[in-house]
Amino acid sequence: MKKVGLLLLAAAIISGSCMRKEYLVESDYSYAGSFKDYKTFDFMKEIGASKDSVRQRQVIQQAIKRRMELQGYKYKTKKPDLLVAYKMFYGDFDFYGYNQPDFENWLVYQSEEETYDPVTYDMYEGTIIVILWDRKKRRVVWQGYATTLFGNPYHNDKYIKWAVRSIFDQYRVFGESLTVQNRLN
Repeated sequence: MKKVGLLLLAAAIISGSCMRKEYLVESDYSYAGSFKDYKTFDFMKEIGASKDSVRQRQVIQQAIKRRMELQGYKYKTKKPDLLVAYKMFYGDFDFYGYNQPDFENWLVYQSEEETYDPVTYDMYEGTIIVILWDRKKRRVVWQGYATTLFGNPYHNDKYIKWAVRSIFDQYRVFGESLTVQNRLN
């Protein structure tokens, strides 16, 4: 009987250690966003960067730039349509987002009647948030976030690239160069 108990305990430990950790990837958006008009982007200028806790700033920024360009946006430092901000967090926190209609469906069937339905998410150490800011309207139009219970993500470039890729999987709007390309095919 003792052997059976030990075998069950060992099996539970092994299967528990092999299970994938939970993660959350979500996004929300502004109903006032002009998503089909955005063609260019740049990164927000950092203020107080020496106080910022983001050690992997370069990896995050390169991953965002690569993804934005893959989606057809052009990097432009003078008067871009979108300004991109990002942050990695070094502690657990609550984050307030919104339950909204599926982003892609909303883009097709935009309604002036939509309301914001707040929701609270538990975010964990290593959360990455990406914010798209409409430069002309001076407001956030989209934000995506990825959080996980993985181990120490700060020195893990694969985690950072995965998080950015997963965040942008939520943002399926393509810039002018891809829109034109799709019309020609």
